[in-house]
Amino acid sequence: VKDLIPNCEYYFRVKAVNKIGGGDYLELRNPIIAEDPKQPPDPPVDLEVHNPTSKSVTLTWKPPLFDGGSKIMGYIVEKLAKGKERWERCNEYLVPLLTYTVKGLEEGKEYQFRVRAENAAGISEPSRITPFVKAVDPIEAPKVFLAANLQSGLEVKRGDEIILEAHISGSPYPSITWLRNDEVVRPEDIKKRVTAPKKKKGESILSVRDSIRADHGTFTIKVENDHGVAKASCEVNVLDTPGPPVNFAFEDLRKNSVICKWEPPLDDGGSEILNYVLEKKDNTKAEMGWVTVSSTLRHCKFHVTKLIEGKEYLFRVFAENRVGAGPPCVSKPMTAKDPFSPPDAPNKPDVEDVTSNSMLVKWNEPKDNGSPIIGYWIEKREINSTHWARVNRNLVNALEVKAEGLLEGLTYIFRVCAENAAGPGKFSPPSDPKTAQDPIMPPGPPIPRIADTSATSIELEWKPPVYNGGGDITGYHVYKQLMGVNEWSRCTAKPIKVLQFTVGEVREGADYKLRVTALNAAGEGPPGETEPATVAEPKEPPTVELDVSVKAGIQVMAGQTIKIPATVTGRPTPTIVWTVEEGELDKDRVVIENVGTKSELTIKNALRKDHGRYVITATNSSGSKSAGTRVEVFDRPSPPRNLAVSDIKAESCYLTWDAPLDNGGSEITHYIIEKRDASKKKSEAPVTKPSVKGLEHNVLRLAEGVEYQFRVMAENLAGIGPPSEPSDPALAADPIFVPGPPSCPEVKDKTKSSVALAWKPPQKDGGSPIKGYIVEMQDEGSTEWKKVNEGDKLFPTCECVVPNL
Repeated sequence: VKDLIPNCEYYFRVKAVNKIGGGDYLELRNPIIAEDPKQPPDPPVDLEVHNPTSKSVTLTWKPPLFDGGSKIMGYIVEKLAKGKERWERCNEYLVPLLTYTVKGLEEGKEYQFRVRAENAAGISEPSRITPFVKAVDPIEAPKVFLAANLQSGLEVKRGDEIILEAHISGSPYPSITWLRNDEVVRPEDIKKRVTAPKKKKGESILSVRDSIRADHGTFTIKVENDHGVAKASCEVNVLDTPGPPVNFAFEDLRKNSVICKWEPPLDDGGSEILNYVLEKKDNTKAEMGWVTVSSTLRHCKFHVTKLIEGKEYLFRVFAENRVGAGPPCVSKPMTAKDPFSPPDAPNKPDVEDVTSNSMLVKWNEPKDNGSPIIGYWIEKREINSTHWARVNRNLVNALEVKAEGLLEGLTYIFRVCAENAAGPGKFSPPSDPKTAQDPIMPPGPPIPRIADTSATSIELEWKPPVYNGGGDITGYHVYKQLMGVNEWSRCTAKPIKVLQFTVGEVREGADYKLRVTALNAAGEGPPGETEPATVAEPKEPPTVELDVSVKAGIQVMAGQTIKIPATVTGRPTPTIVWTVEEGELDKDRVVIENVGTKSELTIKNALRKDHGRYVITATNSSGSKSAGTRVEVFDRPSPPRNLAVSDIKAESCYLTWDAPLDNGGSEITHYIIEKRDASKKKSEAPVTKPSVKGLEHNVLRLAEGVEYQFRVMAENLAGIGPPSEPSDPALAADPIFVPGPPSCPEVKDKTKSSVALAWKPPQKDGGSPIKGYIVEMQDEGSTEWKKVNEGDKLFPTCECVVPNL
């Protein structure tokens, strides 16, 4: 039977069947659970022995590889003593874990161990048997470590209890000794304040009651057995107020101040010195108490001021830590007085390096009278004043000072006094008077350069000297030297003030050097010199450069001025010719000015015909060069042409025309049409708004029967051009056609020689009133019609009499 559901209960039955049919079922009495068959588990594996002692051993193992189809309920541990044959069970109840400590072993005996697994189906075969294990304690060197709160030391206040706790291990269990500063701690040595260390296996506690400052130090516990020694130490700090500072002394005694110095206490009380308190006492009066000088001193030195000269003082100082202030250190008596006197007066100072706003004052060092000079005070006075003013704000520790900020033109005197620890001494005698003004020296060299040469001269230019010597430059001299000759000859008869000079009287083709010197009130300065220059007319091909404002072309309105500036260079000076492409210059209107390197073409009141490309050409012996620009002259367009009127009606007509021959250089934007009554001279307002773009227009709103003339004007960006020729007069009237035929005449009356006729007017009069009628007659038998009317007369009405028949 397959495909059963695991752990489900099933009943089964069976019956036999033959040809006749089936018999009765045979059925199981009890249900069958669909599960694998159960069997005892495999034995445990990897049995190992750990931590054997004289009384016990710990075993560990791993579960069986196959649990027999049923959950492992526990394990049975067995032992076998050496020399015995029967295995003994070690555990009364099944061991649920994979480890078990076997106890009750006999010291010195050897044992083997095995383990069995048990499930619902039974007990497994035993595991692999362990090797013999001897029941003896292990050999372990001693170990000791202090409690966690002692790892970084212990700090207590004086009077608190010192408690030190240590944890010990080792086999055999070690002996314990406590030491302080490497000496064994004995209660009797510290007046029984030390309680004997508590002895509980695995720990040791040392206690010191009513601690004092002297108890601080290094406490060490030493543990020892046959296999070694171990130690652990703890720094114990007993906090107390610091001891007194030591070595109180005085420095730099003055009549009203003194520097007090001391050294830190030999014992800081176990805590950093936070502060010192310095006090003083008037020792001449017993009833005077101590007065605090400063209670916030961080260092072992303080400058005490405001002492009274000649009075005797006592000083004392306390050290403070975070516990409090310790006992004081008291000084010896001290009398406030100077050990020296102020320095002597210096000699009369000297004044040098005078400028318009400063002077350098110098002096000699005077006698210091027992105390080194720490600096000098300098005072100045204007010669006509009675007031002395300080030159320096701070002491000067040199033997000179630069007095600045003086007023130009005023005369000053100076005096100096020295200062030492006793104070400033007397002033020196005043210096000789000096007036504040800049000294004048000859100026420096100018900076010359050769600007140009010709066949007969050299053009020289220069820049003023960088240094004018303190005075204004009054002029310059120019010198020349022919190369190969040692002598220099002056070219200027008297100093010149301009920064250029033409050196003449030179030989063509010769080489010369030139010099320039500057002069001021102090005299002539050193020269500035050029490189050798050859006297010759230089040759340079011409260059032509149009002004940047016209390079891209010129656009002007008619009537404005055309200006084309250009720069022309070249040696020798080029000849300049202006031309216009596709035309000729109007010499009556074109003005050309050539000044130096500048050339400018000007045309005032520009005309439309002035447009074109203008070219300037410069030519000399070294070549030719040209440059050109396009000139556009915008003007109003010329008159439209061939104006014609057609399709004339009573209220409208149609105009056509041709475009102007010249659009003025700008596209025509539109046309303006004007009309006038032919019987009048003055034109009316434009027929249309300026928006006629084409060359034709239908004119509306004419007055019937009025005879009109028309003209057209073109407009561009420059404005409205002149009008076209007026059109022929055009009568505002509808066109006239030949009238239609009258009705057939009827005979109204007749005589022997006449006939009276009547008829009706034609249905269409041809667009004009009927002026009259023409009557014709034909003789019977004839093909010719004869007019009845006399001459050109018409019958005005629709009736007539034909006489003379």
